[in-house]
Amino acid sequence: MGQFLKASDDGDLQGLVSLLAEDVVLWTDGGGKASAALRPIRGADRVVRFMIGALRTRVPAQRTVRTAEINGHPGILTYANDRPISALILDPVHGRIQTIYIVSNPEKPGRLPVTPRSDEAVT
Repeated sequence: MGQFLKASDDGDLQGLVSLLAEDVVLWTDGGGKASAALRPIRGADRVVRFMIGALRTRVPAQRTVRTAEINGHPGILTYANDRPISALILDPVHGRIQTIYIVSNPEKPGRLPVTPRSDEAVT
C-alpha cells in the first residue's frame, strides 16, 4: 500500500504501472453527483493516466489520506476538511493490483467515519 500511495502522490507513472496487472480494470462510482468515468477503464497505462489526471484535477491539494481495510480489501480513504470525499478499494491478485474501485459518490463516502485511524476496518 505504501508503494501505491507514494507513486500516486509523486505522479510516478512507471512506479504505478509496475504495481498493476497488465489487464487491470478501474471502476468508478460518482453516483451522478461527482465526476467519474462513464465506463470501466482497462489496461495499466490507461488506468494510471486516469488516476494521475484525477489526482491533479479532481482531488483537493489539501487532503488527508488514510489506509484502511474496506470490505476485506486494502483501501485508501481521502478526506478534505476532515470529511470523507472518496474511497479507493484495491483488489490484488498474485502480487499485482487487478481491480481498482473508486467511490466518490458523496452519499457513499459520507457514511465513512470522520478521519479514522490508519488501520481501521471499514464496511
